[in-house]
Amino acid sequence: MTGHMTSTGRGGAGNIADASKSPKIRPVDLETPTLKTSIFTTGRGGSGNMAPNVDPVETRACQDVGPIERRLSQGATHVGRGGAANIVRVSSKEVETAKTHIDGLAAEESPAAPHKKDGNGPSGLAAKAKEFFKKA
Repeated sequence: MTGHMTSTGRGGAGNIADASKSPKIRPVDLETPTLKTSIFTTGRGGSGNMAPNVDPVETRACQDVGPIERRLSQGATHVGRGGAANIVRVSSKEVETAKTHIDGLAAEESPAAPHKKDGNGPSGLAAKAKEFFKKA
């Protein structure tokens, strides 16, 4: 193999290949597909996560996953996979510095508005749940 190399998958020598032999990504490859089945699922499974596919916009919105807003920890914070070396305790000054930084980032970014059918608020069950927990 010569030229530029590309890595795919999770790693390992079997996932390294000559970039010239990899398929070229086209804009059509990056488009979000429209779900065409009469019933679609969300979540991890179960009949409560199945709904009729009557509106393609709402169906797509239910399938999309938004970012989870990070709450600042109070007291000890556990990171990584566990173990005493993965426990962090921050001071009140560090918490205030982090809040200021997060508030600054939030002001710079404008979050994407949830899909709305009639403009009166969130339309899907997932969007309504997100709005409910934001108020809590």
